[in-house]
Amino acid sequence: MSRKKETEVVGEKHVINKKYVLIIIGAVLIFLIVIGVVIFLNREDKTSNLPKENEIVEEDNTPVFEEKAIDEQKNILLDILNQEIAKYEEICIDSDNSECITEEKKIEILNTFNSFKDRLENEDVSQEEIELLKQEVNDYLVALDPEVKLDDLISEETEKEENNTTSEKEESNENSSSVASGIEGILNSAKLNPIKTGYTSLDNQVSSVINSVTNSSMSTYEKVKALYDWVINNMSYQIGFVIGEEIDSLMNTYGFYERDAIQVFLASNGFGTKRGSCDNYSAMFMILTRRIGLDSYVVSARNTNGTGHTTVNIKINGKWYNFDPQREDNSKKNGKIMYYAFGEDDSDSKPYTYVNRNSDVAAFHKFNKQPESNYLNASITVAGKTYSAKTLVQKYNLTIPETFEINYVNNPNTVIKLEVDRNVTYMWTNGGYTNLDWEHSSIDGKATTSRYGEVTINQTYSANYNYTIHIVDENGREINFIMHFNFRDSSKKLSISANVGDYSYNDYFLVGVSSYDSIGNVNYTAKVIETNDPRGVGAVVIEPSYSYTFKISNLDRSNYWYKIEITGTDEAGNVATDVVSSISLID
Repeated sequence: MSRKKETEVVGEKHVINKKYVLIIIGAVLIFLIVIGVVIFLNREDKTSNLPKENEIVEEDNTPVFEEKAIDEQKNILLDILNQEIAKYEEICIDSDNSECITEEKKIEILNTFNSFKDRLENEDVSQEEIELLKQEVNDYLVALDPEVKLDDLISEETEKEENNTTSEKEESNENSSSVASGIEGILNSAKLNPIKTGYTSLDNQVSSVINSVTNSSMSTYEKVKALYDWVINNMSYQIGFVIGEEIDSLMNTYGFYERDAIQVFLASNGFGTKRGSCDNYSAMFMILTRRIGLDSYVVSARNTNGTGHTTVNIKINGKWYNFDPQREDNSKKNGKIMYYAFGEDDSDSKPYTYVNRNSDVAAFHKFNKQPESNYLNASITVAGKTYSAKTLVQKYNLTIPETFEINYVNNPNTVIKLEVDRNVTYMWTNGGYTNLDWEHSSIDGKATTSRYGEVTINQTYSANYNYTIHIVDENGREINFIMHFNFRDSSKKLSISANVGDYSYNDYFLVGVSSYDSIGNVNYTAKVIETNDPRGVGAVVIEPSYSYTFKISNLDRSNYWYKIEITGTDEAGNVATDVVSSISLID
């Protein structure tokens, strides 16, 4: 009895366990079915966008260029235009060579590309204007060479920039720990206003450097660092110099203010020779960073030992930051740049102090041209021709290349008329004299009735003379008109007159010569034609001593005499001779 009941209880428990198993299995199956449906639907969604068999699918050919921001598009187009300009600047000029072009065509091409650049560099250029410019550039490129298309150049430039960006970022990451902390963000926050110097050869050198080490995808910090590196790695130290005449020429030719002209000269010299002092390093880096848009200045400093120094200050968001490529060059360790002087804050300690930064900044005019009112303008009229000159510098000489032929018989008085734009004093001097303590005449440049003056030269005999008209304004600026006059009687032939000069010396004597009624300048030659010296005429040495004078040497005047023939030939080919003799001291 008890055994039967036990069996029944066990059987009941067994039945209950089977029910639970079936429920669990059912739940698992439902879960698996749901997962399968989800996977299937997801697969359908992913494959719905794939092309079906024999289905034509249009490719997305939207150029990467159009996805870029306007500034990036501008920079890519500028890079392409700079490359085309560089290409055509190097092309040969020869109308008979198919690989060359004519000079006129070269000028036209360069002007066209530069006009494209000017439009593109407009800060307010819109997307529509860029698209229009792209079409015009493409049409012009195709007209020059049907094989060259703008889209191809854009693709090449974009790919090149992506590759450059990768390598530049890798290099930047390697050195980033050694660069002054915080300057990266400061440089990247700077408002940019790119400017050129206006001095074409220098601007071309600057473009070449910038194009070689930067690209449009780089940040301002990356560009500045690349330019800093370039200056340091390409320059070698050499004591610098400034040539006053070249500074004056830059001022007068391009209208630069003096400090601007000095920086242009120093930078041009540095780029050209790859050598220079802190002045050259600083001028180059300043002009490079101004070209990418930073507010940069060369400032004077004084080292602790009292010697002079120059460095570059860049103003960003109202604060000054110092960059010193020449000091950095001296501080390299094992050939590596340490960035000790890259973006120093004014509060950082430096091995020098500024002399007067405010005056340095005030004296620099960002390559703006001086107004016309700053020039001293003057002109002269002589023999019916007018010659004009203007100057921004203290002294400017204008040498008139032609010779004024004056018939002194018919025109004994030569009148030179002067005209100026302000108060001046003036005078004339003969030859190379510039003694302005002599008596002056005045012109009141403010009164229109007396802006004119006259110089009268009286000449009543044949002669060649250099005359200088000196014009000096109230600021001490001076224009010198240097002229050559040839006074002659046109009815007479060329003649010359020779004479023996100093007899004080036994072993040489001098022969002077003058010409009359020549056409233009006269060229003189001399030779010994007779002597009682037993060595003969060939032993005597003849050499020019100074203007219109010969030195006759290697002789013995104590015992012998010498006869010299002088021949003069003018610019028209007329020839005249004269003979002089030295006497021996025993006669």
